[in-house]
Amino acid sequence: MQSLLGALAWSTCVALGTLLLSCGVHAQELNGVAHRFLQRHGVPCPLVLKVGSPHDMGEVAICQDGREWALFWLEDEIAFVQPQTRELYKWDRQIYLSHPEIFSGPTPANEHQILVSSDP
Repeated sequence: MQSLLGALAWSTCVALGTLLLSCGVHAQELNGVAHRFLQRHGVPCPLVLKVGSPHDMGEVAICQDGREWALFWLEDEIAFVQPQTRELYKWDRQIYLSHPEIFSGPTPANEHQILVSSDP
């Protein structure tokens, strides 16, 4: 009986390990596919860190520089997620080249500003 329980526990551990590894591989594959999709559209994203589905937006790729991009696979389009308002701006390479500030990511200085007042 003891050996049966040991074998069962071992096989359960192996199954869980395989499942966790396959999830990690799937996430890496999705990141790679999203990165290629962004590159094909000329989006400046050196590396996709994560692909998620926040706030009913569909799939959003988070790049190494902190910028987020909504991926519209079927429409073959991409939208920039504005960091402060979470509004979507359709990606256009020509507009980016003329006005890159429109597509700027979150700035560390603006994320956690503290207002200091010397008034009593």
